[in-house]
Amino acid sequence: MFSLDPHNKDFIGTLDFLLKLFGGLGGFYLFFIGFRRYKKDQTWKRNEFVAKEIKEFNSDKMVINAMFILDWAERYIELFPDKSDYDERFIKVDRTILKKALQFHGLRVKQDGYDRFTKTEVAIRDTFDQFLLYLERFYQFIEAGLITADELKPYLNYWINGLSNEIEEDVRNVIYHYIDKYGFIGTQKLFMEFKKEIMPKTDISTTSGS
Repeated sequence: MFSLDPHNKDFIGTLDFLLKLFGGLGGFYLFFIGFRRYKKDQTWKRNEFVAKEIKEFNSDKMVINAMFILDWAERYIELFPDKSDYDERFIKVDRTILKKALQFHGLRVKQDGYDRFTKTEVAIRDTFDQFLLYLERFYQFIEAGLITADELKPYLNYWINGLSNEIEEDVRNVIYHYIDKYGFIGTQKLFMEFKKEIMPKTDISTTSGS
């Protein structure tokens, strides 16, 4: 029995029970406050981590070039920044050049001592490799539980939608083949995180090079 009457024999037992009860509630409250603070700190750290990675992504010159190529049907791109002649640094890249550059190497026959790809095409391929390596890296972070797709969405949604819907279908198919043939599996999985499938739709030989 419990009693709050100091003269009752059960008073000491009641007091002891109440002290333990309030002590437990106080401990739970402190735990709850600490947990909320921990979650808030973790969210802040994750946001800071995402912001750092996105800043690096958006600052990479090769990534910027890939973005320009994806965003414009035709544009002069600084593919050769190390050339001494300023004008020679820039090459006009259109959709035809892009599709040829991203062909699977097995479709390009080496003839008469010439390489399969021109210097411009190699530079475009290197540019896209850099862009895709970042996407691979972002998926690795998601897979490791460091960040979520939702945390990346505000920064990548434009490019996810662009590569999924906005770019011309024949160009998309060439890019999808490039991603698939050269094993950018993390990129494919990253797009699936956004409910977008980027697997090739038609045979590459019917869409590239024209």
